[in-house]
Amino acid sequence: MKAYLQNGFEFFKGLQKFAKVYFHTEPGFSIQFADRENPLPEIETTLSNRTFNADLKYFAIYITPFSRETTDVDKKEIYYKVKETLLKRNIPSQVIDPKKMALQGKGFSNSLTNISVAILAKLKGIPWRLNTPMKNELIVGVGAFKHIALDVQFIGSAFSFSNNGSFNQFEYFMKHQVDILAGSIARQIREYVSINSGPDRLIIHFYKTMSDEELQPILDALNNLGLSIPVFIITINKTVSKDLIAFDDSLAGLMPQSGTFINIGNHKYLLFNNVRYTDAIVKDTEGWPFPIKLKIDCTEKSQLSEIRVINDLIDQVYQFSRMYWKSVSHQNLPVTIKYPEMVAQIAPHFDGDEIPQFGKDNLWFL
Repeated sequence: MKAYLQNGFEFFKGLQKFAKVYFHTEPGFSIQFADRENPLPEIETTLSNRTFNADLKYFAIYITPFSRETTDVDKKEIYYKVKETLLKRNIPSQVIDPKKMALQGKGFSNSLTNISVAILAKLKGIPWRLNTPMKNELIVGVGAFKHIALDVQFIGSAFSFSNNGSFNQFEYFMKHQVDILAGSIARQIREYVSINSGPDRLIIHFYKTMSDEELQPILDALNNLGLSIPVFIITINKTVSKDLIAFDDSLAGLMPQSGTFINIGNHKYLLFNNVRYTDAIVKDTEGWPFPIKLKIDCTEKSQLSEIRVINDLIDQVYQFSRMYWKSVSHQNLPVTIKYPEMVAQIAPHFDGDEIPQFGKDNLWFL
């Protein structure tokens, strides 16, 4: 793996050339473990006895003995615990599955590009950003994930972004902690105001319809700050086969061009978010995702009849789908919803359901 990241493999020319990240491993600093069934104790012991230079940023490449997709609950738990152990020491990590690597053969060069993008993002770099004029607005995303096997309730995460896609910070909460979630969003507004002038508008991407109980503390925070601004709430849902769908009968695959949206009434829209950018036929390997369903509401109802405003909000949802830094591929969901969902999937496996402080403004979960 070291040789691939340093020197390249097939068309991938190395981490430094692809992502501008200098790759260096200190001799004797890597950790080898003997117990493949439970490497965590050996990793923790070695890390505890190791001296780290505070002036350097460390990054771990973890070659896992078993896949994250394993059905063995105990082994899957070790995957998460290794990530947590490293985060406690301010070390983001990238997990590599050697079995997948071997199966991919020369195709692993494609995975290396995705890995490189994720590494850059985890080191707080910016692989790419939205080519859009900066606006004085704050976008907050709240997503969720239900752990069926663990019988854990939904957990929502609040992310904040600038309109160009740059990430600020996040928190996460149990589903029933409505007041804490609202308080977190209110705090992000206050922090934004303390650094910038008051935003012209607040945009909230929510994984479900936002209740008055969830919205009111946010409005109270704006009022306390003396901010009289519109608050847009965009409910973003995945659609399923029984939902409304549309087809482009001018194309063999029938999939509408990416970025197309349809007004289905009552301030609801279908947004087609895929990899068909031209009239070219999309490969089956790219998948055929259903559109996402949007519902737009605003504290200033007159804004909902402004076509330019609605178009801008929908385009923003679409553009945030391109900010997925786990791979170079366009995703179906915007990162404002997808990133929180990813955090909500992992965080309950950490001690006390707590994310180490280092992970509060770091995209370690990619």
